[in-house]
Amino acid sequence: MKVVNRYDESGRLVYSSEIVRDIVDCALNEVDGVVKFAVNSKQARDSIKVEQVGDEMYVDVYVKLLYNVEVSDVASCIQSTAKNTIESMTEFKVKAVNVHVIEVEFEEN
Repeated sequence: MKVVNRYDESGRLVYSSEIVRDIVDCALNEVDGVVKFAVNSKQARDSIKVEQVGDEMYVDVYVKLLYNVEVSDVASCIQSTAKNTIESMTEFKVKAVNVHVIEVEFEEN
């Protein structure tokens, strides 16, 4: 378990990286066009990576999208939703949310 820290005049605040990943995962539920990976699958566990550098956070999100969405619009929505959710639920500033589209899901007929 990786630990994410923040220090200020009040003391130290510690988050596990799993908590931050859960926050991003919740944010992804709000974005139309994102297909969730199977719960407890390797893809689900590896789909969100969080790195802290100083007081700034970098997030990499690996997603599967529906075939009929505008990729750039969905990616932009993922970036803003993840950033806003992390910053509103924690005291961290998000420097970047990198979106990696790794798969497209096509409708079965």
